[in-house]
Amino acid sequence: MDNFLLLSVLGVLVIYFYSSMNVYKSLYRKISEEKELVEEKNNNLEKLKEKFERQVKFSLETIDDSQESLKNSREDVQDLKLQNTELDHRNKLLQERINELYASVGTLQ
Repeated sequence: MDNFLLLSVLGVLVIYFYSSMNVYKSLYRKISEEKELVEEKNNNLEKLKEKFERQVKFSLETIDDSQESLKNSREDVQDLKLQNTELDHRNKLLQERINELYASVGTLQ
């Protein structure tokens, strides 16, 4: 009877061991699948991050180029304004000189 009781306890323990082993195997498989999915998502996110970093870098370079172009345009506009005021001043001087010449021609006749 002692042997039968010992064998039945051992049998129950073996059945429990195998059933829990199957549960642990299935849990291990599920965890491995989830780990692979998480790693794949992580890789995708890393690729997106690199893509966005390249886009930001390109955008910053474009902004720098635009700022440089704007700076050059401002300088050109300032130069043109200065030239325009100089030409206006010369035009006024020439107009005054013309008026003086007309006046002198009028006095000569």
